[in-house]
Amino acid sequence: MKAIIFDFDGVIHDTYEMAYQINLKISGGNLTREQHRDFFNGNIFEKVVVDEEKEKADSEQFYKLQNKAFEHLKIDASVKSNLEKLSLRYLLFIISSNQEEALNIYFQNNKFVHIFKEILGAETHQSKVEKFKYLFEKYKFKAEDCVFVTDTLGDIIEGNKVGVKTIAVDFGFHKKDRLEKGKPFKIVSSFDEIIKVININ
Repeated sequence: MKAIIFDFDGVIHDTYEMAYQINLKISGGNLTREQHRDFFNGNIFEKVVVDEEKEKADSEQFYKLQNKAFEHLKIDASVKSNLEKLSLRYLLFIISSNQEEALNIYFQNNKFVHIFKEILGAETHQSKVEKFKYLFEKYKFKAEDCVFVTDTLGDIIEGNKVGVKTIAVDFGFHKKDRLEKGKPFKIVSSFDEIIKVININ
């Protein structure tokens, strides 16, 4: 194995509650947690949109509020240590549906920008399938050279489309029963378990 590709939200940092509360505010209180989690059963950018103008305005408001909140997020010391260990043996990347702007704010504020070879967010492409293909082509990777660590069913499905082995974490946006539907390689319940699974393979 040559590379580990991480999702950000729910994996590197638990942003679920923050994201839900922002979406709840934007929706005027008309959003249950189950409805919110359902957004991530597939590619979030492919959900059915009734009012495109409202969707665009809501999205802009979400990112504005989120980026402000991201300025205050501190990376967990254990996560940071584990990422540093992994970076000694593998190339590390992020493929996220979040904005690169937000992720760069996070890593710059935590003085941890060096750890990832590339951070690919929504600005690069709205499809994670296309972002996987980009990495494969640029770095001459085959699917079996990589493992993808994520916390949502939608991401597992996109990983499956390009043949990437997925380690799903059940401490993020989706719980074990939902993650199992995508048939990931492994489901783990802590960042330490990610290390164990990767070092075995």
